[in-house]
Amino acid sequence: MSSPVAALRALQQIIAASIDSIEKSCESRGLQFPDVNEPFTPANDAARADPGIQEAAALLVSAAHQMIATVQQPQKTIFVALVGYYLPVSLRAAIETNTVEILREAGPQGMHVNEIAQRSGVDPVKLGRLLRFLATSHIFKEVAPDVFANNRLSSVCDTGKPVDELLKKPLEKHENTSGISALIGHCTDEDYKGAGFILEHLTDPETAFEDGLERTPMMRAFGSTTDVWTWFERPDNELRFRRFGAAMTGVSNMESPDSILKGFDWGSLPDGSLVVDVGGGIGTASLALAKAHPKLRYLIQERAPVVEEGKKGRAIRINCQSVLPQALSSGLVRFEVHDFFKEQPIKNASVFLLKQIMHDWSDRFASNILKQLRSAATPETKLVLIDNIMPYACRADGLSVPGAKSSDVPEPLLPNMGGAGILPYCFDLSMYVHFNATERTLGHLQKLLDGSGWKLSRVYPTDSLGSYLPQVVAVP
Repeated sequence: MSSPVAALRALQQIIAASIDSIEKSCESRGLQFPDVNEPFTPANDAARADPGIQEAAALLVSAAHQMIATVQQPQKTIFVALVGYYLPVSLRAAIETNTVEILREAGPQGMHVNEIAQRSGVDPVKLGRLLRFLATSHIFKEVAPDVFANNRLSSVCDTGKPVDELLKKPLEKHENTSGISALIGHCTDEDYKGAGFILEHLTDPETAFEDGLERTPMMRAFGSTTDVWTWFERPDNELRFRRFGAAMTGVSNMESPDSILKGFDWGSLPDGSLVVDVGGGIGTASLALAKAHPKLRYLIQERAPVVEEGKKGRAIRINCQSVLPQALSSGLVRFEVHDFFKEQPIKNASVFLLKQIMHDWSDRFASNILKQLRSAATPETKLVLIDNIMPYACRADGLSVPGAKSSDVPEPLLPNMGGAGILPYCFDLSMYVHFNATERTLGHLQKLLDGSGWKLSRVYPTDSLGSYLPQVVAVP
C-alpha cells in the first residue's frame, strides 16, 4: 500500500462491500440479519445460513480487527490485550451463578442485579461489576442502571434448564444441552488455569521439551503428576469429567450440524461398509453419519468410562437424540472399548475416522496411532482426519494436494484472516496446555502421514481459508 491511510481506505472498502453483500443476501431471501440485542434463536439466525453471508462476515470481522490495530494507540491496544483475562473470569462467574438462566426466566425486561444475586447467593455489587464488564463487550446488555438482560451472545450460553433444577442437580447441569455452557465452564476453569503456567512449562528444563500427557501446563497448574485422562477420571473430578464430555459436544455445536457430511463422499461407500470412529467420544459424529447414511455400519472406539457415557446417551447433540435408541438397539451403531495405541482389532474397515484426535497428541504418539491403523487397513481403506489445519500468518506457497487452498485473502488483510481466523490458533494453544500436543500445518501433517505409511490424498475445506476442521483423506 502507498500509505497507511490508503490501507485504511482499503479496509473501509472491504467492510462496506461486506455489508452490501450481507444486505443483498438478506433482502433476496426476505430475511433480517440478527440483532445483537435480541436473544439467539435458530429462527432469527436463519440469515447466516447463506455461505455468502458467512464469507462476507469473515472479511468484515478481519478488516475491523485490522482497522482497530491500525488506528488505536498501540499502548492501549497492548493493555487491552493483556487484561483480556478479565473477560473469561467474568464469563465464568456469570455461567456458574446461573445468571443466563435467571435472566431468561426474567424475560426481555431484564432483572435488577440485586435480584439476580439473591437467587445465586452472591454479592450484588461484585456481580454487577462483572456483568457490566461483559455488557461492555456485548455479552449481556444493561437495559437500565443495574438492570441486565440476555442478548444474542449471552443467550447462546443458556443450558435451557429451569434455575430450580440447576440448583438442585448441579452435577447434571450440562447433560442434554447444547454444550456451550459446559465449554465455557471447562475453558475458564481447567484450560484457563493451565494457560497461566505456559511460561513456567516453556522455560523449565525438565518440561521444556516434554511431549507426553503427564507433565503438561494444565497438570502443573493442578499439582498433578498423572496424565490428563487419569486426572479427569478421578472421583473428585466427576463434575469436570462430565462437563468435559458435554464441552466436546459444545465444540461440535460450533460447527454446522451436517458438517461431518460435507467433504468425503460417505454415500460412495457400499451398503454395509464399516466406519470405525477411532476415539469417537460419546458418538456425536457417528450418530450424525448414521442419521444420514443408515445403510452403513458404525463402530465407536473409546476408553471404558467414555463408552459408558456414550451408551447412556449423555450430552449427545440434540439433533441425534431421536436416532440414538434405535441406532444402538439395532446394531447400526456400536461402542467398543479400545486403546488406540494397541493393535487395531478391526481388519475390514472401509473408513477409519479420527475427528479431532491427532491434535490431542504430539508427533511421537500420533505416529503410533496412525501406524496401528495402517497395519489394520486393507488396500481400499480410507483414513479421514478432521482437525484444524494451521495457516501461516504470512503468504506462502501451498502444497499440490487436491483441495488444499492457498490464501486468496484480499490485501491488506492478513492472509490467515487475522481476528476472523483466530479459532484454530486458540485450539492449538489449548492442545499445548492440555496435552503437550499441537494442531498442524498441512506440510506438518503430510510429513506425519508419510512417516506412518499413509499418503495424503485430498483435502475437503469447510471455510474460505481451508483451516477450520477440514476433512483430510489419506490412503495406504
